[in-house]
Amino acid sequence: QGAIQALDLVPPLTHAAIDASPHIVAQIGVEPFIRALAAGAQVVLAGRAYDPACFAALPIAHGYDAGLALHCGKILECAAIAATPGSGSDCALGILREDSFVLKALADGRSFTAESAAAHTLYEKSDPCFLPGPGGVLDLSACEFAEHPDGTVEIRGSRHLKRPYQVKLEGARRIGFRTVSIAGVRDPIMIASIDPILAAVRQRVGRLLGDSESARVCFHLYGRNGVMGEREPRRGLAAHELGIVLEVVADTQEHADTVCSLTRSTLLHYGYDGRVATAGNLAFPFSPSDLATGEVYEFSLYHLMAADEAKLFPFHLETVGAGVGQ
Repeated sequence: QGAIQALDLVPPLTHAAIDASPHIVAQIGVEPFIRALAAGAQVVLAGRAYDPACFAALPIAHGYDAGLALHCGKILECAAIAATPGSGSDCALGILREDSFVLKALADGRSFTAESAAAHTLYEKSDPCFLPGPGGVLDLSACEFAEHPDGTVEIRGSRHLKRPYQVKLEGARRIGFRTVSIAGVRDPIMIASIDPILAAVRQRVGRLLGDSESARVCFHLYGRNGVMGEREPRRGLAAHELGIVLEVVADTQEHADTVCSLTRSTLLHYGYDGRVATAGNLAFPFSPSDLATGEVYEFSLYHLMAADEAKLFPFHLETVGAGVGQ
């Protein structure tokens, strides 16, 4: 009905993508939480939600400023990661006031600084000033961070700008089954020629199978651009060892297992120029060397949908353990 639009760098939604996605969810905002709390819920179990929503819902329901509550919630959902030194295993406290909020670390040895709070405000955002969410945009362009001697930080100026209500749809589709094999290489002769060696192995496996397009084969080279791949800016550095993760994705697990096995054995015994030892080119840390990891999914929906959120997100209220003393 024309109510769905693609986010940046995402292709338009198709019926094929919808049909291929077994589960499609929408990211809820504060409103469903507020309705459940107003109905008397003491515990709310929700599905996919906008990260700050579960923190911001209660104060917004009590009349606190939505911009401050959502900004506070954005930081609290990562807790002491936003403190100095940062930690993902400690708690943080957010204190909302009429025109500001205060952040306090709850573990000894940690504190909030203006820098740590401002840095975390930029975390997981494509735009430094604006963070879109269900029903509006969090505008952080006028924020001020005041650092106090007691290790707390007070933040002012966060604003929530209402927009026509949209929710983000998320879905994934199965693209096949994966098998991986992990190996190490220490031979400097092989390392120096690793690119033509892998290209030759691909070619030989494709020739043996008779259908090189029937499976996706990837070599991840850890020790040489294994993390960033083609985006790695530091090129040409010599490595004294490589970790090779062979990844195969195919239409069935049996097919992925077969292609991985053939590719692994071909690389293990490939006779490259200058090779000295013929007992095998790879060192395997695990036995068996090939690991079947099951189904593989990729994002198929990452789109915005105009919606009446009150109709889209109903809730069910249930009383549990109503007996005396429970």
